[in-house]
Amino acid sequence: MSSLTTPLVILEIKDGYFYPPVNPGNDNIAVLQSALSDSIYIQWEVNNTYQAQFTAYDDGSEAFNLLEVQNMVKIADQWFVIKQIQPDYSGGIATVDVSLSHVSNEISRIRHYSNKDSVDWGDNSHYSEDNSNSNQTDLQVTSDSSDDQTEQVTPQNILDCIFKNNSWGVTYQVIGEFNSVNVDDPYASGSGKDLLDRIREAWPDCVIYPDNLNIRVYSHDEFYKNYGNRIDYLHDTAEITLSYDSTNMSNCARLVGATYEQDTTVDTGLPNGNAGKGAQAVIDDAKKYVGVPYVWGGAGGSRGGNPFSGMDCSSFVSQVYKDFGINVPAYTVSLESCGSDVASPQTGDMGFYGSHGASYHVTLALNSTTMEYEPQPGESCKVTPISYYPPSWWERNDQMAAVVGSAGDDNDVDNTTTDSKEMYYFAPFWYQNQESVNRWGQFGADDITSDTIQNKDDMKRYADTQLNLNPDLEIDATLQGNQKPIPGELIRVEVKPKHFVTTVAVVGYQWYPYSEISQSTETLNSNGKNILDYDNAQLNNVSAIQDSVRKIITSNMETQSGQETWTESEAKQYADTQRD
Repeated sequence: MSSLTTPLVILEIKDGYFYPPVNPGNDNIAVLQSALSDSIYIQWEVNNTYQAQFTAYDDGSEAFNLLEVQNMVKIADQWFVIKQIQPDYSGGIATVDVSLSHVSNEISRIRHYSNKDSVDWGDNSHYSEDNSNSNQTDLQVTSDSSDDQTEQVTPQNILDCIFKNNSWGVTYQVIGEFNSVNVDDPYASGSGKDLLDRIREAWPDCVIYPDNLNIRVYSHDEFYKNYGNRIDYLHDTAEITLSYDSTNMSNCARLVGATYEQDTTVDTGLPNGNAGKGAQAVIDDAKKYVGVPYVWGGAGGSRGGNPFSGMDCSSFVSQVYKDFGINVPAYTVSLESCGSDVASPQTGDMGFYGSHGASYHVTLALNSTTMEYEPQPGESCKVTPISYYPPSWWERNDQMAAVVGSAGDDNDVDNTTTDSKEMYYFAPFWYQNQESVNRWGQFGADDITSDTIQNKDDMKRYADTQLNLNPDLEIDATLQGNQKPIPGELIRVEVKPKHFVTTVAVVGYQWYPYSEISQSTETLNSNGKNILDYDNAQLNNVSAIQDSVRKIITSNMETQSGQETWTESEAKQYADTQRD
């Protein structure tokens, strides 16, 4: 017969530290003999919950009296910190329900302050070791008006910021490959938990799964692994629950991409050395690029580089403007916002092809009848009559018009004006994942934004990773034993009666490590493929029911008169009852 209790190690916290004992001889450790085996469980949910629970009875021991908040208990090789105790007195027996949090959650007690936040640490050794400027505090009040700094960082950089050389016993690892990303003020003041939250926000696919006080940051592919295990309904488990939930669905939103500062400065000193001002100066400058090969996404204008190495239509226009000190973007749609519509062109005007907000080509007017442009791949910059290929509409830039309208006197005093405005690389646009909308209807979401994406197609691909295109499908499996679930394990799940087979990952569990009665449960994730697997299973079930109905109808027709065969509505009613 198995024991009703399980011994648990208890550590009394004396000095405020929360790391597990390094030298047991210096710590007050006792063994609790009265913890009820069937009540002890550990609960975990990916990037969210890591806690434990148990019940013990009062056996009069020192260990039982150590069940106080902030003392620590070791359960299945992991340390947990007591957070709540609830005594109960009934029938002459005193028991206590104990709720605990994994020791890694205590990093919320660690505080980090950025260089711009002055603090005198005094004699607090927990913190002052991590801050070399602890004795160099400044009496000047930090301005709240200073802007957050965006920096390109990795998870390792953020972990180093708060945990490197710490005195709390915290270690850390980064497992897998992570790209550097731009993060607003990544080293801002906050707790250890705050900095881990920044990692989760910047790399949404990462998983933080600690081993005691070893904080481990996994990439998606390093955490979710297939170990060849499977769960078969009625073989490995007596219960599997599948639930659909469309509450959090989203499949369409306004997409807002990156921006840039457009500096509309006119410098008639002509930085590229062009002589004079006026229409002829603009014409002469533009014609020096005749013969430059068309290169999509090539150099020139705001893109920089050597324009004679190859330009496309928008970088050519941007380059001519740049030659006269006028900075405009080298993107066709973005150029639309740099001028006002005019009925007929003059020197320096921009001609657009397509529709407003979706132009696909641009040219430069040399005069009212002639234009110059970069045509297409395989061709070079050329001059043609406007009538050969008339634009959809013309726009005039005020700064270029001022240059064209000048008298052309080299001795004129420089007339430099500067203005700056924030511009989109592409106009914000409405996007919907058509496959999801066709299937479920529209589920709108808040704006999806990116400070780095400059291309509409890239923005669409990014949006698909942020939207929740299908209903959540949650699978909960009750295991027949109390074996420890493996976090992140990819498991093959089969429900034969429903013809349902899919592969899912363990993203949560409730595990009874010492019980022979209580059954552990696993929560398995949902994704688009799971939904398709479930739908295919449903279609197979419907097909099987329809086959059964056909066989019954055929049998009745063979053995009974025509008056006794099923009508179509009767067959459908039977099929519906079987499906239910």
